[in-house]
Amino acid sequence: MPVVRTGPVRVSGYAIKLRRVINAVLRDRYKSGELDAKLVNKLISELNARIYQVLVEKFEVPKEAVANIVVDFDVEDGKMIINDIQIEVFDKDEILSENATKEVKRLIEKMPITIQETSGEKQEEQGQEKE
Repeated sequence: MPVVRTGPVRVSGYAIKLRRVINAVLRDRYKSGELDAKLVNKLISELNARIYQVLVEKFEVPKEAVANIVVDFDVEDGKMIINDIQIEVFDKDEILSENATKEVKRLIEKMPITIQETSGEKQEEQGQEKE
């Protein structure tokens, strides 16, 4: 029973990522002839359509949101058997994003970011130039 994880991915791109990770896990089974890649990809399309139906059509999750999808599945007798699926959705928090941006800008204005050379670094650089 393979378990695949998309990792954090925008909702607008979850279907491609899920297809890629499932196909990567099943690659050896395709090569051995145990599974038909075309059939499996049709099954993946059906799974993606059902996820879309819930995320976008039912819950109206914006395409900019980030999702992490984990699927425990197997493919047997022309069917994709989903043993478990977990979908985590992370949406942008406008207030937190705005406050964090303002605070970082305030800190940067108060204390500019600079690179200071230590005396050891100057000696190393000078030594390399002489060689």
